[in-house]
Amino acid sequence: MRNKWFVSLALTCVAFMQFSCGGCNSGGSDEDIKFIPGNDMNRAEVNYNSDAMNEVIASFPPPVEMAALMKDSGVPFSTKYLINPDQVKDYTSSFKKALGLGILSADLGYLNTYSKTSQILDYLVSIRGLTEDLKLGQFFDFQSLKRLATSEDNIDSLQFMCVQSYQSMDEHLRNNQRSNLSALLVTGVWVESLYLITQVAKEQPSDRFRETIGEQKGILNNLLPILKLFRDTDKNFEELVQNLDELKDVLDVVKITVHVDENTETRADGIITQNEFSVVEVSKEELQEIISTTEKIRNKIVK
Repeated sequence: MRNKWFVSLALTCVAFMQFSCGGCNSGGSDEDIKFIPGNDMNRAEVNYNSDAMNEVIASFPPPVEMAALMKDSGVPFSTKYLINPDQVKDYTSSFKKALGLGILSADLGYLNTYSKTSQILDYLVSIRGLTEDLKLGQFFDFQSLKRLATSEDNIDSLQFMCVQSYQSMDEHLRNNQRSNLSALLVTGVWVESLYLITQVAKEQPSDRFRETIGEQKGILNNLLPILKLFRDTDKNFEELVQNLDELKDVLDVVKITVHVDENTETRADGIITQNEFSVVEVSKEELQEIISTTEKIRNKIVK
């Protein structure tokens, strides 16, 4: 599941801009950053348990899967759901840039799913700028990504490149006490993916959209404790946590019941497996509250 998510994240993102570059030397290194007490670029003293974040990532619906659900349901492509890639140029803090990077990554996945190759370049340019600002440019091979992302024939190569690069960047951030940025990237992707599908559900309601939105309850419950670890080292996390706590209160009304299929299957190796399926219950009024709260929080983040 974790590898599946990394593949989708990579596609969705070209993504977290964490792309291997081999001999590329743009963006500098952590040694180039002067960390000043109180500066938002300070290394985070908190380094969350990697297993905890891996569990969160494993529980994510692949971001590209969200966009594919929209496309398969006949939802037409629209740029009105997406952030303007030029908007992130106004972001001045590393906190904002990391969140923006995740958001752009989710939007890039949406563009890829709808094969809007002509618009991808603008997002890649903004992603490159953010990675350089965050001193992560060494993980971003712009020319290779541009070539791969603008050609549908190279999707498999793009996925492989991005998966390897995200894992390298995530390890780099954790080893250099910058795991707060990794957590923000994941949060940005998740918030934007939820925003996209809630916007579509508002205009074209369907059971599939409602169930997918309701399933995000468990993901947020796993993500919030990780974000709360950083509140003491970065005051920006306090407002983010407050906003997501508000969304959690709204999602808590969703009822998810797991059922186990009585039919069992015995594999050749002797292991007995059972199929499980979930039933998601959320009323029309509850769904509208989730949609409006998600929209409010996402717009706070991107403004």
